[in-house]
Amino acid sequence: MAKEEDPSVSNLFQEIDDELRQDKATLLWKKYGSTLIGAIIAVIIGVGAYEGWKSYDLSTRTELGDKYAQALELARQDQFDGAAKEFQALAGETDGGYKTLALMQEASLLVQQGKNADAAQAYFKIAENGAVNQDFRDLALVLGALNGLDSMEANEIINRLKPLIGGANAWRHSANEITAYAHAKAGETAKAAEIMKSLSEDASVPAGVRQRAREYAQAYAG
Repeated sequence: MAKEEDPSVSNLFQEIDDELRQDKATLLWKKYGSTLIGAIIAVIIGVGAYEGWKSYDLSTRTELGDKYAQALELARQDQFDGAAKEFQALAGETDGGYKTLALMQEASLLVQQGKNADAAQAYFKIAENGAVNQDFRDLALVLGALNGLDSMEANEIINRLKPLIGGANAWRHSANEITAYAHAKAGETAKAAEIMKSLSEDASVPAGVRQRAREYAQAYAG
């Protein structure tokens, strides 16, 4: 007659398995988290600068570009208050691409200071601003969700990102990836693994994202 398994032993092994799975996911986030954030932030500079230069005549572009560069230099020197004031002033002077770029950079200053919860709300405010180009509103929504992972309820993150998932939205892959992190945060690791697996097998997803998704899929699946 087979010996009946002690429920306490079974529970212990389950707890250990869950902790190992979580540890692996945490290590992956430490490995890739900054890369993910950096890749998204880099797009702000490239796209935003292009939009800013496209929207104004040469003299105005030069003046605004100089002010923007001065604000960036203050940020580079970790003079966050001064940089924030410069970005706020720049945003108040124009309604074009530099306004959007200044708003985005002002939010990014909060990220640099480790104020991710505040940054999330700043990005969401941009995402809800009808005067901002839709591509930037979508980007702000992604950045808001990304920075809100630690402070927001998982369901709120998932619901905010739903409009970006599917179709041909430029940020759909990032939205899917962050949605997976939110499901994992809620303890829904099977759903997180399913999303990551789908990303890893989608040829339209950038190679770096596919690789990251493949590792997370394995981590969440246990």
